[in-house]
Amino acid sequence: MKFIKALLLTVVILGAIGSSMAQKKSTLMGDIVIGELAARDEATREVTIKYPGKEGPEIFSGVLVDGYKVKMGDGTNRDFNLNEILPGMHIRVFYKSGSEKVNGQEKKVNKISRLEFLGKDEFERLRNQLNVDPSTAVVHAEKDDLPAASPLKIYLGIAYDNVHEYFVESIDKWNRKNGDVYGKLELVSDVNHSDIMIVVTRWADTMVVALPADFNNKDDKRVWAQATSYLVGRDPAGLQVLWTSVVPVLEAPGTWASTMRFESVMAELEKRMKARSRNSKKVK
Repeated sequence: MKFIKALLLTVVILGAIGSSMAQKKSTLMGDIVIGELAARDEATREVTIKYPGKEGPEIFSGVLVDGYKVKMGDGTNRDFNLNEILPGMHIRVFYKSGSEKVNGQEKKVNKISRLEFLGKDEFERLRNQLNVDPSTAVVHAEKDDLPAASPLKIYLGIAYDNVHEYFVESIDKWNRKNGDVYGKLELVSDVNHSDIMIVVTRWADTMVVALPADFNNKDDKRVWAQATSYLVGRDPAGLQVLWTSVVPVLEAPGTWASTMRFESVMAELEKRMKARSRNSKKVK
């Protein structure tokens, strides 16, 4: 039993590793692909997904099983129509690879057993956390350097109350220890007045299931889940994601999460502040 519990926990822990890279992977819940719906054919039940591979965009094609149903808000199930999802939407599919005979020849087929709609694109969770207009354009930044503003104005969009406090304290610590040398950071309460944003959302595209922290203690309401972190810049066209990461977190009711999981966000910000300072000195 303990071995099974450890394996289940691995679904959450290992699901976070490398999540900013390839979005096609194997889990204990099955093989998954996460990406943009490129095409779908209701007649053949074929689904085509464009997803980020290790060396650029890649294409996955699979066939949705016959009789696939979706669960409604009232708990009932109904048949799923592929035409309900549109090209460009962000989806996740679970599949198994096999072979079947087509015109007398063996052909590899990816059978999709489960299809989930994750949002209109990969940044819907980010927009929701920042509470910006759903139509706000968000892209991965081509140049991920920090702005040259001094002090650098930061807006915190954090899903967990105690993690918000952690970043406030960490930024204060940076200013006291490194602000005079590498530049100061200033917290602002309006996203439109910021130079960059630190955003932490609950859950992640790669999260399959949240698991109890203690299977033997029903009174323990904590769960192992995932959180997604971002460093985000602004420009006239919208938002630019400078950096992102997925980490496993221990969550508790009341929007609480283990803060040590977010040390990498501050480490990334501090590294970029130091690089910005060095680059500005070279220019001079």
